[in-house]
Amino acid sequence: MARWKQAWSEEDLGRLKVLAGTKPIALIAKELGRTSGTVLAKAIEQKLPVICRTKRQEQ
Repeated sequence: MARWKQAWSEEDLGRLKVLAGTKPIALIAKELGRTSGTVLAKAIEQKLPVICRTKRQEQ
């Protein structure tokens, strides 16, 4: 369950910093129990690398 409007703890920030750039945002969000949007916003705010996966169109 997502933690709506809950402040980021030092532990959560540390985990985000370790995971950023190694996994897609959606997987990090699931691991942290937060929405993809909040994780993406925090990663951008902290100037962390971001991996966003999109579905490829089949040719």
